[in-house]
Amino acid sequence: MALLRILWRLIVMGFALIVSAIAAMIISAGSVIGAEGMPNLNEPIFELFGKLGLIGLAGVSAFAVLGGPLVLVAALVGEAFRIRSWVYYALAGGIASATGLVTLGTEGFIHNQIATMIASGLVAGLVYWLIAGRGAGFLRETPR
Repeated sequence: MALLRILWRLIVMGFALIVSAIAAMIISAGSVIGAEGMPNLNEPIFELFGKLGLIGLAGVSAFAVLGGPLVLVAALVGEAFRIRSWVYYALAGGIASATGLVTLGTEGFIHNQIATMIASGLVAGLVYWLIAGRGAGFLRETPR
């Protein structure tokens, strides 16, 4: 039974990581749309979705290379130590985003973009907590 529980938790963790990455992409794309205004709807639909897709692709690439390993470690630590606090997962997401910014260098960014990237990490952490973090723990506690 313990092996099935571990397998199930790994599946839930993978699903939660994917959904939280999508949530972070939505926050990032929404901030770009908010900063630059609504895209011109007279453009061909492929160009409109292409711009939004490039924003999402850039976010996923930066996450996978820079923040991904940190988030995976944080998720595994949360599971191993049964950390179920939403603050832990939100801070882990925000720190992963901030670490990515530090690695990329912040001189090319404006302050709104820095805040947006950290906020998208916080939101991703909260989404992860909603799906997987609330029930963290590979194994159940044994009754005493």
